Amino acid sequence: MRLYFMRHGEAEERHPHRSDAERALTPQGEEEMRRVAAGVQALKLEFDVILSSPLVRARQTAEHVARTLDIEDRLTLTPVLGGGCRMGDLQSLLKNCSTRSRVLLIGHEPDFSMLVGSLIGGGIVRIRKASLACLDVAVVQPGGAELRWLLNPEHLAALAPPLE
Repeated sequence: MRLYFMRHGEAEERHPHRSDAERALTPQGEEEMRRVAAGVQALKLEFDVILSSPLVRARQTAEHVARTLDIEDRLTLTPVLGGGCRMGDLQSLLKNCSTRSRVLLIGHEPDFSMLVGSLIGGGIVRIRKASLACLDVAVVQPGGAELRWLLNPEHLAALAPPLE
């Protein structure tokens, strides 16, 4: 299985009178995600499914990517990616995916860095906002994957064609 982890783009600051789930992408985050999504498109990546946290900032990130790649019908929001996702949750989430599946997960920290680190057998991996990690997964368990690459948003945006 080819598994991609993307963290949401730059989001609004926490506010005492607003739930964390409602935090949206900032205008800069929206622009960043347009460029990042165009970079993903330039890489000619194909996804069989996009699974996203339902939190507003992650949903908006997923929508940018799905719209840019014209695969909105492959986007599913899943609460398990909304925060606190652990290895057992990931195993359950992916249990019906074939070994040939290409799955894009869109979510949050610290979950994604911990999951990627565990999947590759340990180590510190930092998934920055709007970054994309690619793993080849033999089995969804600790040490069951190989990190192929990790691109930050600057790399992805540099791959995108100039905006008109």
